[in-house]
Amino acid sequence: MENIRSIMDKVLAAICALLLAFMTLLATYQVITRYVFKAPSTMSEDMLSYSFVWVSLLGAALVFGQKDHMRLSLLSDKFKGSAGLVLSIFTELLIIAIAVIVFLVGGIDFVGVGALQTSPTLNITMDFVYAILPLSGILIIIYNLLNIIQSIQKFNDREKEELQ
Repeated sequence: MENIRSIMDKVLAAICALLLAFMTLLATYQVITRYVFKAPSTMSEDMLSYSFVWVSLLGAALVFGQKDHMRLSLLSDKFKGSAGLVLSIFTELLIIAIAVIVFLVGGIDFVGVGALQTSPTLNITMDFVYAILPLSGILIIIYNLLNIIQSIQKFNDREKEELQ
């Protein structure tokens, strides 16, 4: 399981880094065309917006995988042992439910609507832009399932250590 997580982390981190580098170059190009050549590029503005959405959602999936997202530990710190495990699994399942409803179901609807729309500056259908919603939803779900498995394994390892 850790192998899968490690590979996903590395791939997502690399994609996010590439997108950020691309966005930096694009923003530099946009500033130069606007202020030096007095001819702003509308194409680069749209590409920056779409890239920002992609890097944000891929970054969010990566953060869920590393359990670095914001959370209130007020309740989880009070529960130890099997009660803590149940709370952890419940939290992960709740996140999965939200990811399914919002990212998968809603995202697939958006992709369908996006297939009917065209970006005027880039001349691409918007389904390419909206495809990040179900994709990031799938990644979040995979990470949360891995988190559940990891929580159960840690709990079982602690139980074995206590018995010895």
